[in-house]
Amino acid sequence: MKRILGIIVLMLLQSCNSELRGLEKPDNLIPKDQMIDLMTDMLILEGHIQTTYSTVNRYYKVMTASGRYYLKSKHITEKQYEDSFVYYTSTHEDYKVMLEKVMENLQKESIELQKKP
Repeated sequence: MKRILGIIVLMLLQSCNSELRGLEKPDNLIPKDQMIDLMTDMLILEGHIQTTYSTVNRYYKVMTASGRYYLKSKHITEKQYEDSFVYYTSTHEDYKVMLEKVMENLQKESIELQKKP
């Protein structure tokens, strides 16, 4: 959970980058609600892979392949995800709200996992 929180903090810091402000909305923008779900699932996926694979090289390869497969299963291209991610990080307040929702989703998931015997 600490790693996930660290990742979210890094994403939040990235959103403060003044060079990103004023980006135009991409044509292929993923809607906020869907993007929040994608970000939540990607963080869960990353957390699982991070705990499973200890070497950086193996972790990177598995995460890249798994991320691509996950996006493909949702009919989203890597470019669409990246463009949407960059756009949302450039809108500080919106991105902050999105991250709060991602954290809520992760907390709900954690509570559900703790309930299972």
